[in-house]
Amino acid sequence: MGIKERRHREKQITREAILSASRQIARTQGWTALTIRKVAEQIEYSPSMVYEYFASKEEILLTLLQEGSQQLARAMQEARATCADPEAQLYKIGEAFWQFARTSPDLYQVMHGQGGIPLDAEAVANAVEAVTSTTLETLLEWGKANGVKFEDAWGSIEVLWSVLHGLVSLSVVGRLDEDRALHLMKQTVADLLLAWTARGRGD
Repeated sequence: MGIKERRHREKQITREAILSASRQIARTQGWTALTIRKVAEQIEYSPSMVYEYFASKEEILLTLLQEGSQQLARAMQEARATCADPEAQLYKIGEAFWQFARTSPDLYQVMHGQGGIPLDAEAVANAVEAVTSTTLETLLEWGKANGVKFEDAWGSIEVLWSVLHGLVSLSVVGRLDEDRALHLMKQTVADLLLAWTARGRGD
């Protein structure tokens, strides 16, 4: 390995250490506690060194937002690839969403603006485009296979995600047992598909 490659690798390791430290602070103290100084203390660097990688706390959050969105999009695409039927794919996508929220709650908070995270709506929308496009594409395929036409397919996706997000949030704070929340999630998807079928066919 040459000097240039070694330096690049060292920079990548430091960058990942900063992001990992940020997530650790969020898990133990909440996102509002995140500061450049605390990140520096966590990895035993000076704040000025952290600033060489990220100009602000908001830039760290934006990077984590993008990484979380990429992870969720990849998980959803992999879940979708496990079956060929669009309806089954929608359930798989919902399950992938659920698992991500449960296993990476800190990234999930960043992606949904929870915990006092100061990211604007446009930045969030751009970052989660791959997530929403995967769901939208699957829903349209389901509609085509079942003779269902959507007047507002994007609105249907927003309804679906709003319900799933609500159930996840209630489960995380202990208002709903996890097994019951997961059951309700699957039932909600089934109910929405029935409603969309009736509306889309003009029944």
